[in-house]
Amino acid sequence: MFEKLLIANRGEIACRIARTCRRLGIPAATVHSSVDRNALHVQEVGESIEIGGAPAVESYLNTAAILETAIAVGADAIHPGIGFLSEDPEFAEAVEAAGLVFVGPRPETMRCFSDKWSAKGQARLADVPVIDGSEGSFSDPEEIEERVRQMPLPVMLKAVAGGGGRGVRVIKTMDGLSAAIASAMREASASFGRPDLLIEGFVENARHIEVQVAGDGQGNVLHLFERECSLQRRFQKIIEEAPAEKLLSEMRERILEAAVRLAATVEYRGLGTVEFLVKDGEYYFLECNPRLQVEHTVTEAITGLDLVELQLHIASKRTLPMRQNEVTLSGHAIQGRVYAESSAGGFIPSTGTVLCVDFPKRDLRVDSGVKAGSTITSHYDPMIAKLVAYGNDRGQALAILKQAVRKTVVLGLETNLDFLSSLLRHPVVVAGTADNGFIDREIQELHTPPPPPELAAIASILWMRRMHTQNEQDPWSAYGSMVGWRLSDGIDCAPSQPAFLLRNGSTSVPISFGHENKDGSVVVALDGVEISARVIDGGGGHYEAALGSRVISVCAAFGEQTVYLHSQHGSTKFAVEPYLSVDSGADSLNGVLSAQMMGKVVQVYVKAGDKVAAKAPLIVQESMKMELTITAPFDGTVVSVGCREGDLIERNHPVIEIAPTAQSTKEST
Repeated sequence: MFEKLLIANRGEIACRIARTCRRLGIPAATVHSSVDRNALHVQEVGESIEIGGAPAVESYLNTAAILETAIAVGADAIHPGIGFLSEDPEFAEAVEAAGLVFVGPRPETMRCFSDKWSAKGQARLADVPVIDGSEGSFSDPEEIEERVRQMPLPVMLKAVAGGGGRGVRVIKTMDGLSAAIASAMREASASFGRPDLLIEGFVENARHIEVQVAGDGQGNVLHLFERECSLQRRFQKIIEEAPAEKLLSEMRERILEAAVRLAATVEYRGLGTVEFLVKDGEYYFLECNPRLQVEHTVTEAITGLDLVELQLHIASKRTLPMRQNEVTLSGHAIQGRVYAESSAGGFIPSTGTVLCVDFPKRDLRVDSGVKAGSTITSHYDPMIAKLVAYGNDRGQALAILKQAVRKTVVLGLETNLDFLSSLLRHPVVVAGTADNGFIDREIQELHTPPPPPELAAIASILWMRRMHTQNEQDPWSAYGSMVGWRLSDGIDCAPSQPAFLLRNGSTSVPISFGHENKDGSVVVALDGVEISARVIDGGGGHYEAALGSRVISVCAAFGEQTVYLHSQHGSTKFAVEPYLSVDSGADSLNGVLSAQMMGKVVQVYVKAGDKVAAKAPLIVQESMKMELTITAPFDGTVVSVGCREGDLIERNHPVIEIAPTAQSTKEST
């Protein structure tokens, strides 16, 4: 096929393309930005050139740098992957002008379908049904508002150059119309460089069905069957499957034939996806994506084809390697997208470092671009992995995916794993009857319940154990000190004074510790509710927690002030916050000062015998990025200091004693 391929992309798709290259014996190289130097795709491909800074415009959208790299590494073809430059006709032209092969459709085909109004016109020429709407696209907000007011509601505003749900707004009432138009135009401009919008009727509660097509560029086109992508949040796909469940055979044939007919009218070259909305026995053209799709994996599972290999074959030989009757379908496949995002917070992307990642090893295909230590930044798509399950039928595939989602461990940032688990268990999803508005309608029902209190107890014990083993030279780092034995009266219960607050979501709970029992268990009080647990370190971030006769297995990872747990209940994030004393006046009157929070002593300003003035700083304590200075309550002399710099001390531990001067005594009297 090719002497060498440059993969002009990153993440899971770059890793996935590289796998096919290795199997076919095609040497490959890739590119990376400055923040991706240690990224998984750099390691997986084996040869990578840094081409710019973290912003995509400086690197993965930098046409000149990519072309220079291709020539430098000796590549004769470029695969654009998914996103970034994969649908940019100017990039495709530049590749071909440089004497290289662009693995994708011709530039003119990309221009036709990258503009939604142009694509709609092409569908009409191919006699494919389209959604009624305005003629043309518009960039004047006043004109858009005027045309919306002339159309029956609801209507949809769509970025004409858009995709992935960006630049899309549904108008169901005229209230706030101007703001909605402005918002859609800003998002369209920021995402695609064009603010203009298309206006069309909104087909509510429809199924989203798409057809994978392949063409040789000479008018010969075949389909690779259809996919169901109705499970979306905010018009962004989250679960995809193939084939579409409960789609009448007559409707399936009409849609497949329409997709092939549309592609043939433009003499389509390479792979593409034609998308439709289906409702009430009718189907409507939605868009055509002239590239590889994220969900191509489920088509590969049911056909046994390698779609990247098919792309490379068409790009190099300009022929199709099979006829339509040679494309067969077997079984059922379902894919779940794992994102770094806060599902409860409106699917806002989550950034940070992946501390631990572990995927099931059996009966599952995993396409991922992250590893332990990978950083999810705000510069790129927050997808962590695609979990692809295959079975003899939909029920078997769904069961495999459910189990895989429960067993997937990603710690260090928030993910949608718990949301996926809840979604896959919903009766409507199990029945295969969801439409593209299902998630947005049922979002509250799909949120997972708060974690059980025993997980908070386990997280508390692990946090305290970690804090007190970070400084092995500290005389108070023994396990007994972490449970506050200084305050214990010997009774098997937790002391009344909380050590810190443990927060999950919007709920904060004060945590107190009792002493260690003979069996190694610790009493933990969560806002007064006591739980006795014995936590055993199994190594590699794995722990066994015994709560009486019950044993819970967990994986754990730690942030600066966060505990991440994964258990049979899913993944949970606990933030650890300092718990401050509200009144230390009683101690101050007799000159004995105590720590107002649990934490590390970072500065000791005095020693026994020193004269101090009222309000003079004595000790600085730090806990969870928060510093607290303990000051002298009056003029006096330091009698004793009960801590050293570097010590980890409990809340209410006596740290310093001051004897007042005679004058201070008179004033206080």
